[in-house]
Amino acid sequence: MKKILKFGGSSIANGERIKNVVSIIENALNSTHEIYVVISALQGVTDALIKIGIEVRDGRYTETSLQSILDTHADVIMQLGLDTDMDLGTIFKQLSSELAKHIPRCPGASVDFNMWNDELLSFGELLSVRILSAFLRSKQIDAELLDARKVVITDSNYGNAYVHYQKSYDRIRSYIMNRSRLQIITGFLGANEYGKGTTLGRSGSDYSASIFGAALNVDEIEIWTDVDGILTANPKFVTGPSSISELTYEEAMELAHAGATVIFPPTMIPALYKHIPIVVKNVFRPELPGTRISEDRSLQGDIAVGLSSVSHVSLIRMQGAGMVGVKGINARLFTCLADKGISVMLVSQAFSEHSTCFALKPEETDLAQMVIDDEFAEELKAKYIDSILVKHDLSLVAVVGEGMQTTPGIAGVIFEVLGRERINVEAIAQGSTMRNISFIVGDMDVKRAIQALHRRLFETVYR
Repeated sequence: MKKILKFGGSSIANGERIKNVVSIIENALNSTHEIYVVISALQGVTDALIKIGIEVRDGRYTETSLQSILDTHADVIMQLGLDTDMDLGTIFKQLSSELAKHIPRCPGASVDFNMWNDELLSFGELLSVRILSAFLRSKQIDAELLDARKVVITDSNYGNAYVHYQKSYDRIRSYIMNRSRLQIITGFLGANEYGKGTTLGRSGSDYSASIFGAALNVDEIEIWTDVDGILTANPKFVTGPSSISELTYEEAMELAHAGATVIFPPTMIPALYKHIPIVVKNVFRPELPGTRISEDRSLQGDIAVGLSSVSHVSLIRMQGAGMVGVKGINARLFTCLADKGISVMLVSQAFSEHSTCFALKPEETDLAQMVIDDEFAEELKAKYIDSILVKHDLSLVAVVGEGMQTTPGIAGVIFEVLGRERINVEAIAQGSTMRNISFIVGDMDVKRAIQALHRRLFETVYR
């Protein structure tokens, strides 16, 4: 049986946690599994590097920030009893030199800066794989590090690169073919066809695990994190949510896109097309089964599997009598937004076509409003379209589950619960599969909404 084992930053935050990870790796090897290991940067390191990049961009960088990252890695090396040098000095001199070259330029948010920032962020994973592979070798496990930039080919969308799957799969297979050592692989990283380093988006190490799993045709991808799998709701909102035992790929994607942070949404794509199950497990309680994500599952009479949410979103509403029956209004609306790189999280339209609204990140609302005003200048001037309305301080909530497709009246149950709580709903969207019912409420109401829905859907018998 072949497996990918992926460990996140919280799993390798310090020496003790790395020892725990090594125990899990040893158990997998002793079970005659052929395994490959993908890891993130040490906990907090990527955030610290992002902060340094912003300081460099804004001309505020001091070496204190870099020293803190050096101290973090030096402490872990000492806790593990490794060689205190391990070439860290060389690596940090290289990093310091890169920073020094960019400080006087103060490059701002340019393409060059984004490219350089991805190079900066790569140091987190390059350091963590070096430490873990060295510690494994000290335990007589023949391990070597693999810089994923050698084999994962992407476009040049720095910060959130698109992976060229087939080219990457071919390179991964060619690289692995004649290697017998245990591969400790950098998550999060790739490179474009010119060899310039890219990153796959925050939490992209999950995605890396799925890419390598698909390339190597493994039997299972294990995502090791610090919770007991994917939960029925955010534990910040609900006391004692349950761990979901099984999910389909589609359910997992819906939950992840709507704010569930345990797994990175693109992770499902390579696994889905290769039919490889993903298992999300707790590194601190490895005996628990966790959550298994696969092609299908037994519904066992359940209605929904989970609730997820995204807080602090904004809603833009475009309405007017001149929109009714006019062809191409929505095409123009969403094309002009896409051309400016503005991502839309939810769309809701009245049947009369008199009104269309959509949710987006609050930092994009000013640009979105400007773009819409420009695109529909003539219609706004002629009063065919009213002034664009913007509302802030809202939250998107999603109720997800395959069982909702065969449950009459489930939408009525959801909105009855919200009505009893006197929670106003700003917008509603439901996919044709009925797998996801999403709606917008105020930030001040989101916790109460999720608590009430969780009680109704997961803590009582549906009638």
